[in-house]
Amino acid sequence: MEYEIYTLEALAHYTRGGVTLFFIFWSVLLNRYKARSRMMKLLYVASCLISICYAKDVVFTIYEIKYSEYINCISGIIDMVYIPVIAAFFLEVAWPGIVTSRQLTAAVVLQAIFLPVYLVCPSDTVVVMALSVAYCMSAVTVVCVTVFVIKYRRMMFDNYSYTENVDVLWVLFSCYAYFGTHVLYSLAFKNTTWLSETIFNIAGMILWAVVFRLAQRHRALKMFLGRTNATADGMDNDMPMDGDLEEEEDFDTDIKETDIMQKIEENTPNDNVRLERERIIESRLQQIMEQQKLYLMPKLSIIDLAARIGTNKTYISDYLNNKLHMTFHDYVNQLRIEEARSIISSMSYDNRRTMVDVATSSGFNSISSFNRQFVKFVGISPKQYFLEQCESAKPDDETNDLCEL
Repeated sequence: MEYEIYTLEALAHYTRGGVTLFFIFWSVLLNRYKARSRMMKLLYVASCLISICYAKDVVFTIYEIKYSEYINCISGIIDMVYIPVIAAFFLEVAWPGIVTSRQLTAAVVLQAIFLPVYLVCPSDTVVVMALSVAYCMSAVTVVCVTVFVIKYRRMMFDNYSYTENVDVLWVLFSCYAYFGTHVLYSLAFKNTTWLSETIFNIAGMILWAVVFRLAQRHRALKMFLGRTNATADGMDNDMPMDGDLEEEEDFDTDIKETDIMQKIEENTPNDNVRLERERIIESRLQQIMEQQKLYLMPKLSIIDLAARIGTNKTYISDYLNNKLHMTFHDYVNQLRIEEARSIISSMSYDNRRTMVDVATSSGFNSISSFNRQFVKFVGISPKQYFLEQCESAKPDDETNDLCEL
């Protein structure tokens, strides 16, 4: 039994050393990305703080203080200081610009003030208060991130036709996983110290590896950038780096936004204004989509479409939601899927294209998004649809393997 305890202790120390090197590595790597956005800056700062907190625990290798309750409490209070920074990172991704530098500084100071208090008056009450503040910040963060992600995604689907690298659902699950593991670790640490430490270290490396990679690919949507720059309160503005942040295409159009409004105001009675506006939008929308096929643009936004039609995004959004009963995202992707079905239907065994080519030709910017939307609107995968088309088109004496991709 004693041998088993020493083995678990050694394993815990090894994994702690590994997670320390892990965060040091990512701190160095994220240094070049910190100027790209507030999100990356907060992630960089959080990674540096976590690295310091893990590195400081090397003092526990000194036998004289290894089991010191006083030093252990000081270490625990220091570990809580980075909680507000991580909370700010999750909130920033879910709703860019929501946390100002002044608010973040105040939260960090509030959490850090327990350290000098404990040094002057070392008591369990101070530790409990520090832990309570950390738990309160964590709980508030989880609730706010949940609400913000729901609102963000609703705005995204109402205004953009794509979700690749702009969806924030990943931060919701990451937030749950991070704070959830901390709660479980706190509960388990009382009974299984070294085993809990080992599991926590390994789980932490896996979780943060995923977060780091997803954060590097994530891009804030245009509709948030203006508000982010206006409310950052001294933090760096979002800016492109190495071409990472792609700007959406703008349209050159001779149709003015006031065209529809002027026509309605001049020729329509007040009680029929909305009906006339919807009629004009419907006519122009159908004409534009049939003739110019704007849906083939991978990063088409509702603002782009509104400018081309000659109205504003509010009126188009109102038309799509109330008349067609769908979001802008679904409207555009439905047209893209119809285009894809047309392409696939024209394919044969001797003249076939890859599904990646079909996805690109249909306006999708990724094969994964294409597959999801195809199943959503058609009910089967693109490959299955192609096989069914081949099956219905081939003569009875042909074998099924002619239709294989």
